[in-house]
Amino acid sequence: MKRRVWEFARERAARAMGEIGLSVYQLTLSSMVQPFAFHVFFNALIAFGLVMLGHPMAGAATFAAYCAVDGISQAMVRRWLRTAAETPDEDGFRRLAPLCAARMSGYVIPTLLVALGGHRGEIMLFLLQAATLVAVAISASLMARRIFWSFMTPVVVALGVLIIAILTPWAAAAALLTLASLTVLTGLMIEGITRTVQMLHTAFNDNVAMIPELEAARDQAVAERAAADAAREEARQAGRAKSNFLATMSHEIRTPMNGVLGMAQLLQRDETNPVQKERLTVLIDSGEYLLSILNDILDVSKIDAGRLDILPAPEDMRLFLERLVGFWGPRADEKGVALVLSIAETVPSFALIDALRLRQVLFNLVGNALKFTDTGSVSVIADAMPNGEGAVLLHLAVRDTGIGIAEQHLPQLFTRFTQGDESEMRKFGGTGLGLSIAKQLVELMGGKVWAESKVGQGSTFHIKLPLALAAAPAPANPVAAKDEAAPLSGLKILAVDDNAVNLLVLDQLLASFSHEVAKASSGAEALARMEERPFDLILLDIQMPGMTGVEVLQQLRGQAGPNRNAPVVALTADVTSGGRQRYLDLGFTEHSPKPIQIQALMDSINRAMTVAPRRRRQAA
Repeated sequence: MKRRVWEFARERAARAMGEIGLSVYQLTLSSMVQPFAFHVFFNALIAFGLVMLGHPMAGAATFAAYCAVDGISQAMVRRWLRTAAETPDEDGFRRLAPLCAARMSGYVIPTLLVALGGHRGEIMLFLLQAATLVAVAISASLMARRIFWSFMTPVVVALGVLIIAILTPWAAAAALLTLASLTVLTGLMIEGITRTVQMLHTAFNDNVAMIPELEAARDQAVAERAAADAAREEARQAGRAKSNFLATMSHEIRTPMNGVLGMAQLLQRDETNPVQKERLTVLIDSGEYLLSILNDILDVSKIDAGRLDILPAPEDMRLFLERLVGFWGPRADEKGVALVLSIAETVPSFALIDALRLRQVLFNLVGNALKFTDTGSVSVIADAMPNGEGAVLLHLAVRDTGIGIAEQHLPQLFTRFTQGDESEMRKFGGTGLGLSIAKQLVELMGGKVWAESKVGQGSTFHIKLPLALAAAPAPANPVAAKDEAAPLSGLKILAVDDNAVNLLVLDQLLASFSHEVAKASSGAEALARMEERPFDLILLDIQMPGMTGVEVLQQLRGQAGPNRNAPVVALTADVTSGGRQRYLDLGFTEHSPKPIQIQALMDSINRAMTVAPRRRRQAA
């Protein structure tokens, strides 16, 4: 029987979990459904008590009557429970109340008849049964007052009958008053409990009603998270595709431009006809302008991807600014514009700056100022103020007397692909990327940039940049400086490139400096040539089919041979992978970008040959 009780409890728990949102009538009926074994057990206890008190026939009759009443009641309750969902609470309680009263009357009448005999044992049995029935009435009717009174009334009446029958009038009166008081108090308690339970029931049903909405919100949140994850992954893939595309396009554009500019520079060196020389200058300038556009696009890509690093190093600020202005001097003279540099005494001698990126910003600002100024002057002004211990706030201004910028165009001036001059003719050209890149670079360095301008009077571009002070670097070794400055000629150089045009450019360019050039068009061919004879220098292309330049270098350094410690200069049209420092970290002696610029290549060769003897000594 114990096992059946637990199985029934589990079934009820499962049903309660499944039946969400039950009415008060349904809950009341559900609380009255009990296994018949329960009733048999407790009915047997009362019958056994009567037998023990000397009433075997009454015990047997009581047991039979109790079981009959319970069987009929349970059958009716179960039948009503099946249709309770469609039955209004009021109608359901109206038919349930008489059943509860009849069931309770069937319980109390047999034991009351026995107790009327006046014996203490029978009276005590009846009182204990009455107390049990009151507890049952309370527990079974917590949600319905009518059901409580249907259960309670037969018990109270039976107690009243017993009091009148066995007590004297005055004692009976006192007991009846006490019974009335207890009945009223119990009724008031049931009133409060019923109200509280009904409020909890209403709140529970409201919460249950929210479950579908919460599930829908959860499903929507899960779907949105999945969509966000998919979009994030798609964005990552798009970013990788963009980076790969830019790297590929950079290489594919720079490779043919290497042939165009390389040959143009060679022709310009040998050309004596001024007209032809001017035409070649235009050709070279146009090619370099195309490359500057490509570099701007690559810088934008690096900034967007967070892969553009600021690398501060000690720099002589005055020399830095003087060289900057000196570069633009010929252009200013050509236009008849005065180019003025003003450096205040407050500017420190040495500070930590990323010279490459700050030069890029100032080149853009000074270049724009000269572009938009036909008469007057362009001034580069520098001053500084203390900015805490060991730091200054550098203020740079590029001021011109050019055409100026309309006030309504100033807010969009640093937006990509936006220019101050939006006329159809676009007299001054440009991509509209320069100022945007300048602003982002300054912000990456922790500063800010802004512009002031009046149409017809000129413009001033301001930069404020926090800088840490730096000590002057140790003076250069005069012997090393002498070696570095010494002209190089007659070197035995191996040029490695899978592109025939690039090899032709390198061959003719190096030959013009009296170098002896051997050529290889693949990594395998290069390694074979390196085993045949020693070379003073190796120029090695990075992106080659079959074996990359990095793999060639690794094999060269990893095996014995006449060129194991030879200086190797990386030649690459890929400028998206980290620049010169990346290739130095990979073990190259130097780096030179494509398209080849004669002076840049010669400087790289000169530096490589200066470093090579020191490395050879260290290797030895």
